[in-house]
Amino acid sequence: MVAVVLVIVGFSPGQAAADGPDRWEISPGVTLPYYASYPLSGSSKVTGAVVVIHGTERNAEHYFELTQRAAAAFGDKAEIVAPWFQTNDDKPSSSDAYWTNGGDGSWKDGGDAVRPKGLSSYDVIDQILRKLADKSTFPHLTKITLLGHSAGAQFIQRYAAGAPSIAANIHIVVANPSSYLYLNSTRPASTSGCSDYNDYKYGLDNRNRYMRTSSDEKIVQQYTSRQVTYLLGEADTVQNGDMDESCPANAQGENRFERGKFYFSAIHSAYPSAPQDLSTVPGVGHDNEAMINSAQGKAAIFRGW
Repeated sequence: MVAVVLVIVGFSPGQAAADGPDRWEISPGVTLPYYASYPLSGSSKVTGAVVVIHGTERNAEHYFELTQRAAAAFGDKAEIVAPWFQTNDDKPSSSDAYWTNGGDGSWKDGGDAVRPKGLSSYDVIDQILRKLADKSTFPHLTKITLLGHSAGAQFIQRYAAGAPSIAANIHIVVANPSSYLYLNSTRPASTSGCSDYNDYKYGLDNRNRYMRTSSDEKIVQQYTSRQVTYLLGEADTVQNGDMDESCPANAQGENRFERGKFYFSAIHSAYPSAPQDLSTVPGVGHDNEAMINSAQGKAAIFRGW
């Protein structure tokens, strides 16, 4: 596991996405690009923060900009942070960390980077949250939301289960993922001919390095104690070109909307006291901008702000 130490490089407060991503040094000689409203070195203005995770296209700038628009009502009190988990296709600089987009080393499910070895994409989120929680850097920040749509939602949902420490003031918004991490071996659809349906990232078997730091029992306890909103587009019922249609995913339902409803029902039935809820957006399909800027999306993302 790589120790992560943030060193902010050349950032101006309130920097626009048009200026390009900035970078922090996450270990000696290793950097990671990100977009943010304020540098992670801190701001006394900030009272709430959203850490937003991009989708499979790794379009961090787009997610930063649309989340900033959604946060317009909060003016300069909102800190939006959008880390960029690059792959080799993004032509990372010689110092940048990078992952794969699927399989071993995938950023989507907390895999370890291709470079540097031993750095999980989830280790990066751990460090961002520690920076945001540091009262010496963000003295007035009281609310934090972890937000993901599509592949970003897969990322956030699994992180919420595996992260050993997520503060009580953190709200997790899981919007339209293709699949979920189930906490037991029961599925709503057939698992016939699908021997790996309970392997990670779909279940708790054969987890990666980061996820193995917690036992099965601890993962269940962690996840069911955390504030989660499942934000689903009611029209997200068709294959848009990147919906997971593998056997383990199909065992969770026919489409994203159905899978989300099934998953919430499973959690609510097995753990009725879990602080988790379901919100649906009428008429919206697999559309990140429409979801995040919907009334339901804003209510979930900025709850309690």
